[in-house]
Amino acid sequence: MNEFIDAYSDDQIFLTLLEKLVENDPQESTCPESIKYSSYCRLWSTMAIGCIEMMIKKWNTGDNLWSDIYSYFDSGPNDVRIDRLKQAFESRGIDLDDNIFEDLLAIKYIRNAYVHGDWNEQQKAYVIGRGFPDTLMKFTKSNFGRFQEVYASIMNTLGMIHALKSVSK
Repeated sequence: MNEFIDAYSDDQIFLTLLEKLVENDPQESTCPESIKYSSYCRLWSTMAIGCIEMMIKKWNTGDNLWSDIYSYFDSGPNDVRIDRLKQAFESRGIDLDDNIFEDLLAIKYIRNAYVHGDWNEQQKAYVIGRGFPDTLMKFTKSNFGRFQEVYASIMNTLGMIHALKSVSK
């Protein structure tokens, strides 16, 4: 594989285990939900977007199979880039729920705000419109579940495309 994809995968496993450990530990479970799930969501957003982008980058073979997926990195607004990824999946007959892509864009905006230390007001409005909180400090367990679902859907799809390419050589 690739050390960066492996590192992101390890982070995903660790965060999932951490959630279970904290929930089941009598002392740690007293931590307020807003602190736990806000932290999980912020970290997950960074890991998920980084991993998805790393998979696209590292698995790109430069041929027709990956060129439309790799077009995600072509310049343009984030919503256009996400739409290119959606279209690449659809052209392969992979029809993920639109909510996955809409939440992926929101998670990317959340990640951007967290990493860069500032909200773009249009991006923040989009995040709020998707039903996420208006601050990085008030995520819920439900929000975290959505983050995990988006990541699993996109990651599994990219993995399937990568696997098909590998066996077709």
